[in-house]
Amino acid sequence: MTTVRVSRAVTLLLVATGFAVMFASTAVKGVYQVYFVQLATHFGQGRAQFAWSGGLFMLATGLMSPVVGALSDRVGPLRTAAIGALAAGLAYASAACWHQSLVWFSLAFGIVGAFGLAAMTFVPMGVLVDRLFEARRKGLAYAVVTNGTAIGFIVLSPFWIWLQPQAAWTTVFGAVGLVFALPVAATLWLLSRWEPPAPGAAVAQVQASAWAIVRRDPVFYVLAAGFFGCGATMAFIDVHLLAHWQDRGVPRLEMGYALSALGVLELVSGIASGALALRFDKHRLLAGFYAMRCAAMLLLLVPQAGVLPFALLFGSSYLGTVILTSMFCFERYGSQVKGRVFGLLFLVHQVGAFLTVQLGARSFESTGNYVQTIVALGLVTGFAAVCSWLGLRRGASLPPAAHAGAGAQA
Repeated sequence: MTTVRVSRAVTLLLVATGFAVMFASTAVKGVYQVYFVQLATHFGQGRAQFAWSGGLFMLATGLMSPVVGALSDRVGPLRTAAIGALAAGLAYASAACWHQSLVWFSLAFGIVGAFGLAAMTFVPMGVLVDRLFEARRKGLAYAVVTNGTAIGFIVLSPFWIWLQPQAAWTTVFGAVGLVFALPVAATLWLLSRWEPPAPGAAVAQVQASAWAIVRRDPVFYVLAAGFFGCGATMAFIDVHLLAHWQDRGVPRLEMGYALSALGVLELVSGIASGALALRFDKHRLLAGFYAMRCAAMLLLLVPQAGVLPFALLFGSSYLGTVILTSMFCFERYGSQVKGRVFGLLFLVHQVGAFLTVQLGARSFESTGNYVQTIVALGLVTGFAAVCSWLGLRRGASLPPAAHAGAGAQA
């Protein structure tokens, strides 16, 4: 497939749009994260019981990722993001309106909101980058776009922490819902007219053969095993980290600084991983990022270390795993199936997230702390580092069947 050429001005506009979408999408999880304990109290639930709403959200995001990938291939990534913004907005606004029903909250946030987040983040933005840039530039361009999440951490996380004691969750959920459903969704839909079109009809035939390649390809399972650990650790940050720090008596201001530092390092790691992948073996870089993630999780077991070293180490690994996995996926399977294959990888990513949300809640209910969960996450990410180092040494090479499929298209 050849990349459709668009003007430099349009390319910059679409990259900026993708960055802004990733920035705004952090609110979907960030508000829930900050109000987690208050929400559990509001609905008369313990953390373990209420964590099912977050677990449902994580699992549904994964289940929606292949759907979002197929939708991005069919209607375009920015139209997909516009649909996602509308869905997320309706989910948040309705949860605020019918705030007495735990069932409604779980369905709205856990399913509709999950679709909204999946439709605004990594999978459609990967498809957008694939359509805009040639192969050599895709990794760095994807790093720039996905760093919207880093800026979201830097700017929005401290804001939500400051806002939490000032405003009720229903007020914040309603306001966030209106912003997503109206200006964000409308703007994305209008801008979608500028994005490059999908490949020709012949791509559908290549996609059908590529699925058979994925199912039989051991490298795909190595990538999935690592991405499972990525999702598991990110879920702990999204749901349980602030509660863990609150239980340790960490001051609110210190938590805000730590999350901002995590976001700054996320920004740096995103750009660095895209640039380093042009010069060094990607399997070693990916293994290194997972090793850093493992060390960061183990630092949570050392209260004397404080919160900043964890934030710096975890932040340094945050986007590197996503960007390098995306690059492996593109180089191995081709951009024709990137949306669907990356969506499937994100399904595995979110299964890890779902299990971590539940494990963390159960661990807290049974022991009063998150030590068991943190140890488990350290082991999972250590295993991911080993798998990436040993199993991806020739991961960028296409299997023979894939070469045949590519040749058939040409």
